[in-house]
Amino acid sequence: MPVWLFFLAILLQFPVYVMAGQPTVEVTQDSGPEKTQLSAKMQTLLQAIDTPEKALQKSQEYQQNGQFGLAKIVLQHGIELAKEKDSSFDELTDELEYAMPLLQAKELLVIGQPDQAEEILLELAEKFATDPKRSGEISALQGALSQSRFLASARRDNEREVTHEVRKRLSEFYRQHGVFPSFTELNKLLPPDDPVLQNYEIVYFKAADNAYRLVLRNLHNEENLLKIEATGLIK
Repeated sequence: MPVWLFFLAILLQFPVYVMAGQPTVEVTQDSGPEKTQLSAKMQTLLQAIDTPEKALQKSQEYQQNGQFGLAKIVLQHGIELAKEKDSSFDELTDELEYAMPLLQAKELLVIGQPDQAEEILLELAEKFATDPKRSGEISALQGALSQSRFLASARRDNEREVTHEVRKRLSEFYRQHGVFPSFTELNKLLPPDDPVLQNYEIVYFKAADNAYRLVLRNLHNEENLLKIEATGLIK
């Protein structure tokens, strides 16, 4: 784990989950002004969740995978199930209105997206302004916004440095040989123990006559991909 990520995790003093790619939740507009109709796939998923307790458990699984869109739909489904049984099931509402958005804000801070985190925290701060305990938790995260912005900037600087060095080496190879390297030659040009790859690994490379596409994956966050391309078209 890079120093900036370790530092922020300690600063927040909360469990840290790596956010997965957000799945697209298919919906179609209904005739009502704010009504939506879920896709057949989503309806099938919800049919298997037949109690509020199952909804809460499934939602928390999605949250731990960073799938907050799905988690929200499942929670809303659970609340409807509770209403059908004349049960308030306050845990579901609490999860939807506070616990889940707070977790999402924490993760956004850790992965270096402070602006998105700030939007969530401002809404929570307004909603729970009269709750001392929750206001304190929200304020603690708001205090980490500036640090998150600083660390996100440092990460972007590192990505620019890596991109510049990789482009430089591939350009030098092209000038010397008239072609871009093969994958085998690339591994010699950029070996795993090279300082420029101390935080990355090569996961994809394709070269054509006048172009290449290279994808590096962050060793500490597999969802963070650094894509480096040369001018040209690769089919």
